[in-house]
Amino acid sequence: MRRLTLRARLALLVLASVLPLVGYNLVGGYAAYRVDRDHAAREALDLARSLARSVESELRARIAVLEVLALSRTLAAGDLAGFRTEAEAVVARQTPGANILLLREDGQQLMNTIVPPGVPLPARQYLDNQRRVFATGGALVSNVFVGMVQQRPLLGVDVPVRRADGSVGLILALNPTLDAFEPLLRRDRASSGWILSIFDRVGARVARVPDGARLVGTPVDAALLRAWGTGDAEGSLETAAAEGRPFLTAFSRVPGIGWGVAVAIPLAELTRPAVRSAVTSLAVGLAFLVLGLGLAHLVARGISRPILALVGLAASADEGHAGGAAVPALGLPEADRLADALLAEARRRRAALAALVEGERRLRLVVAELNHRAKNALATVQALALQTARVEGADPTRFTESFTARLRTLGRAHDLLARLAWEGAAPGAVVRTGLAPWLEADGGAPGTRILLCEACDDPLPLVAPGQAQALVMALHELATNAAKYGALSRPDGLVEIACGADPAGHAVVITWRERGGPPLTGPPARRGFGTRLLERGLVHDLGADAEVALAFEPTGLRASIRFRPQPIQAPATSSGSRSEVNAASL
Repeated sequence: MRRLTLRARLALLVLASVLPLVGYNLVGGYAAYRVDRDHAAREALDLARSLARSVESELRARIAVLEVLALSRTLAAGDLAGFRTEAEAVVARQTPGANILLLREDGQQLMNTIVPPGVPLPARQYLDNQRRVFATGGALVSNVFVGMVQQRPLLGVDVPVRRADGSVGLILALNPTLDAFEPLLRRDRASSGWILSIFDRVGARVARVPDGARLVGTPVDAALLRAWGTGDAEGSLETAAAEGRPFLTAFSRVPGIGWGVAVAIPLAELTRPAVRSAVTSLAVGLAFLVLGLGLAHLVARGISRPILALVGLAASADEGHAGGAAVPALGLPEADRLADALLAEARRRRAALAALVEGERRLRLVVAELNHRAKNALATVQALALQTARVEGADPTRFTESFTARLRTLGRAHDLLARLAWEGAAPGAVVRTGLAPWLEADGGAPGTRILLCEACDDPLPLVAPGQAQALVMALHELATNAAKYGALSRPDGLVEIACGADPAGHAVVITWRERGGPPLTGPPARRGFGTRLLERGLVHDLGADAEVALAFEPTGLRASIRFRPQPIQAPATSSGSRSEVNAASL
């Protein structure tokens, strides 16, 4: 995608806009085709049910005619000539073109209205139907078979002729013409392309519209025959029919007879509208695509020219329009604004270059300041080492522990100020930083051995970096002394710390009070490192008007630190030199 030209990208945009619409129309057309197909299947099935009921009525009417004729008195009296006259009258009135037969159980014909009297009659070869009539005693319609006399496909409607005792003695059969069923099919045929068929229990065609005369007696399509063999009363499926074309076929069984009726709809009638809709959709989509690509080409030409002009403008030297000369209109408002932006950016680059030169000068000053801070930090560490060695004497273990603890405290103070960008710290944060090892021992929060008053979290004036570092070191020394000799050296000892402002609101007061430690009889005889740090170095670092008071009361040490927060200044101040003086004064 990165190497595609603007014209190619616009062409892709047109394709992305048109093709989904074409696809949506095609999917919609297919969905409409499925709906039409389902509707046609239901319509064909309804027609098949209706035809099945009509076929049943037609066959029931013929069975009723035969059953009435079987009760003839002339037949019961054995008068075959008189009975023949009655049978021929029935054929002439109700079933023209058919013939009526009288048969014995072995199939021998005793009478056949289609054969003149006195002519020898053959025996019926198709005996399955009449055997079931003798076995069941009920009327039955046969499958299609080839007649011995007429030598053409026939079907038999057989009814029993009973003796006086009620047993079946003879068979009275009717062979209607198969074309007698075609009027039923033609009457309900909805379209000239539809195929309507009646078939027997084994799938042989009894009647068919169209081409009934040619296909009577032939089996139906194999797919329909397989579905018919499953015993389903009705259903629908795709078949090929005799023409070899695909059809949507619905079938239904004739109740009580066992025959079937099939209605086949050419799939072309269903697919033709869907194909026409799809072709129309594709043609319209192609037309829109060609139109869109043409418009994209014109738009690409209108955009590429200003872009090439902008490329030339960007590649030219900044001094080409340094004087603010107007750029000729590029023919595209966005390109004109971009040209103005390029010129403005060129001016900003020149200003940035000047600022970079100035920044480099200031960076040299900052590097010098950092070098100065590093020297101050080393001086402070050196002073801490000397003072610790002076207090702890020649014991290397005690020196290592004390010096390491003070270095860590100094590091915590630097971390606090670095997080705050050396812009000052809240008194509460300073107190927590100085007492961090003891607060962590109490579970990470004050309240067990060291109690901080709520005022320590109140908004108070920020403490300058130099003051914060000195306070952290001083609080560390107070806590160390309390852990060795004061309240924290005993399990029940407590330290209470309060922060607040003086009544005038100009100074910050931090109060340290120990309770529960060893009783004090007065100031210690020996002034250690912590005492000198509080009384001499802290007062100096906190600035003018700072006061540090230590009271060695019998209940424990009480210290009060009062100072005025100094104005927050940049790191390049005299705080480093004050630390040197502080270290030298210990």
